[in-house]
Amino acid sequence: MTIEGVASDESETVAGDFDVIIIGGGPAGLSAGIYAKRAGLECIVLEKGVPGGQVLTSPNIENYPGFAEISGIKLMETMADHARRYVDIKEGEEVLRVRGGEKFEIMTTSAKYTSRAIVLTTGSTHRKLEVKGEEGMTGRGVSYCATCDGFFYKGRDVVVVGGGNTALTDALYLNSIGCKVALVHRRDAFRADRHLQDTITKHGIEVFWDTVIDEIVGEQEVTGVRLRNLKNGTTHVKKTNGVFVAVGELPSSQLAAELGLDMDAGGFVNVDKSFRTNVPMVYAAGDVTGGIRQIVAAVHGGAAAALSCFEDLMNPYYRR
Repeated sequence: MTIEGVASDESETVAGDFDVIIIGGGPAGLSAGIYAKRAGLECIVLEKGVPGGQVLTSPNIENYPGFAEISGIKLMETMADHARRYVDIKEGEEVLRVRGGEKFEIMTTSAKYTSRAIVLTTGSTHRKLEVKGEEGMTGRGVSYCATCDGFFYKGRDVVVVGGGNTALTDALYLNSIGCKVALVHRRDAFRADRHLQDTITKHGIEVFWDTVIDEIVGEQEVTGVRLRNLKNGTTHVKKTNGVFVAVGELPSSQLAAELGLDMDAGGFVNVDKSFRTNVPMVYAAGDVTGGIRQIVAAVHGGAAAALSCFEDLMNPYYRR
């Protein structure tokens, strides 16, 4: 019985029983589906929206091998079409609850499934500034990934927002490829490692201390940012072509918590080099595990997780 389109936990009807169920249809999930199916495992991919994840928001990608230049939407359409040759992708089917036991029970918005193993590829979302002018400007001057989009701003003025390791690393990367970089940090000291702070000073990168962005200025593309000093309240508009937001990521790790997976302080799932978690027969890959959040890294992780899953189903490592 279902209530308001949600599969009942008590339902005896199981829509499908699988060797492994992959939760999340981004690059990691699609890669895991391809490798799991080619290894002979019965599997499905459950995706709450459409396949692609955060890559869908990238207007132009130039660092994925095999594609000199391609939009995020086109790349993920190509990847999803490839995956569908092997594995069924259930679009618009959000996983609501997962239960362990002799077999895993996965309850979605429309069905109940069981499986011997699970691969979590639920991804993460960027923390946003939530300021005027930010919404809808991704790819038109606002970016959340310096290594993805920095090349487009070579020789231009850019602002990096944040004070942690990611923000300072992004600033140094952008500086190294020829951008004129300024850092905006809401505090009077960085939280980043000392060697990164020293390198920022060494390269003479401008820093706006005790400062926040109140508004991203521009119509068709970013032309500036309105800065406000938190100590004296003064504001001014700084001209810039790009705003790189590096204030953190929010991993989609609710299901990981339900399964009792080990996570770091930021909520990212801890995995070993084979993408195994601390719970037998549960694997994780892609942005939900933190690390290098790049498409190539997600694809690698998904493939490795699927192969580890195959190995463990044949000869469980935790029983050796």
